[in-house]
Amino acid sequence: MSEITIAHRDRIEEIRARYGHALSAHAFPSLYLWREAMDLRLFLEEDLFSVRCAGYGENAWFFPCGGEGAKSAFLERRMAKPDLILLYLRGEDAAWLEDRCPGRFALRRRYDADEYLYDRAVHVNLEGGRFHHIRRRLHKIRRDLFPRTAPLGDDTAEDVLRVAALWAEQNPGVGRDDRTLVAEALIHRRELGLQGVVVYLSDHPAAFMMGFPLTEDTFDANVGKCAAGVQGLTYYTLRELFAALPPHFRWCNLEEDLGLPGLRDMKEHFLPERKHEIWEARCL
Repeated sequence: MSEITIAHRDRIEEIRARYGHALSAHAFPSLYLWREAMDLRLFLEEDLFSVRCAGYGENAWFFPCGGEGAKSAFLERRMAKPDLILLYLRGEDAAWLEDRCPGRFALRRRYDADEYLYDRAVHVNLEGGRFHHIRRRLHKIRRDLFPRTAPLGDDTAEDVLRVAALWAEQNPGVGRDDRTLVAEALIHRRELGLQGVVVYLSDHPAAFMMGFPLTEDTFDANVGKCAAGVQGLTYYTLRELFAALPPHFRWCNLEEDLGLPGLRDMKEHFLPERKHEIWEARCL
């Protein structure tokens, strides 16, 4: 095992692309940015990668991404040790595990880890009655707060840091760690393929959202903050990001809600088209 470094990016992304793995949890930018907060360590072979997540235990791993034989060998070695936990299983991974290891694992759905998927064009256009509540909030922002949007870049990076700093002051319990993550994302934004938008209200930086291409047709929005207490600003910022993306991105992934009621409500109220359903497995 080793620490996750930028040097691992191409290998991880090549294996993920080879096996069509589309979960944001396994994408290199997510693994790299959350490596310290989640205490992640990388296991990497020619045809497989996984990460140990020590926050869940010494034998807790993201479900491996790789070839059939490599996955079987990986699991056999981990099953020989106590308290094996497998995290971030797709439905197809859960089915594979039950087929290959019948009766060896207890599976449970992890609703807090489901990834929310939105049709980009639908959420740019916001047509129809089901989006009335969002259109109303966006209209009020445009009418009262003189918003403008700029792309993430060298000339707006300091404004992103200002938003993150203000958000950290408003959320002292978790703000310091999130502020550090935002700063690191900016430092490595080119290596991580990050792109995004910064929203200004009355010429003051108020919110930002950034992310990375997850697959050829899916963009992952993984780092964002709103530092102004304005109803609907999160929706406004997300829509601005969606509108700025190239049209070949059909889907936008807003990742998991971590079981946090406020985050879950926001993602549900933004009306996802579907979700990646996530499972957890514990060795019996």
